[in-house]
Amino acid sequence: MVLCLEDVSKRFGSQTAVDGVSLRLEPGRITAVVGPNGAGKSTLLRMACGLISPDSGLVLYDGVPIGRLGSRLYLYLSAVLEDSSLAYMSLRGWMNLEYQGALYGLSRKQTLERASDMLDRLNLRQHMDKRVGDWSRGTQQKLALVTALLSKPRILLLDESTLGLDVVSKRDFLAEVRRLADDGVAVLLTSHQSDVIENFADDVLLLEHGSSVWSGSYGEFMQQFANGDSTPGVFERVLLGLFDGREGGGTR
Repeated sequence: MVLCLEDVSKRFGSQTAVDGVSLRLEPGRITAVVGPNGAGKSTLLRMACGLISPDSGLVLYDGVPIGRLGSRLYLYLSAVLEDSSLAYMSLRGWMNLEYQGALYGLSRKQTLERASDMLDRLNLRQHMDKRVGDWSRGTQQKLALVTALLSKPRILLLDESTLGLDVVSKRDFLAEVRRLADDGVAVLLTSHQSDVIENFADDVLLLEHGSSVWSGSYGEFMQQFANGDSTPGVFERVLLGLFDGREGGGTR
């Protein structure tokens, strides 16, 4: 089962945020959407998860327009957006987790069973008796990932989810994302952190001014733009060469 965006476009007033972009997410692969500020990355992701509707084009899950699925879409798709915040910051971690599980129709026992291994891998268990509002941002983001995965989704969308995380939280978060992809989850991420893409992306979609200017595997991208040089840091230099001096305002 895959998520497809077919020739989607989105305008906000007189401004075109996304212009005729197509993308296919494949199980087991991490696709990175790359581009300067205002390229339309977050708008594309929000269309992919049904938060906003395209003005034209289609978003399909397993060949079915996501509008027809309604809330059932979120049995298959989850997202961790930039600055994800949990609904009840005054509650302890356990209570937030149980509440999120209940939204998926899970019992307390089912929720804890599904979350148990992730809580250990992400070093969260030690925090769960504390108010979530007292946690660091990185710890909150890790719990947001755990709750996003309670439904065992086949598609995971991440919008700048590692921004502001310390090196340990970032490592743990991304290791879990890689594990999920290796287990067959299709992952779509946006990030301004070139090392995240360099180390984790299988495929790349390059956006500029809302349009797709390149799409393919990460290896193909590096072969075309860096003559196959995979030295750490080269990806960032390639992006600087492509977009230096062309960043400007616009809709993300």
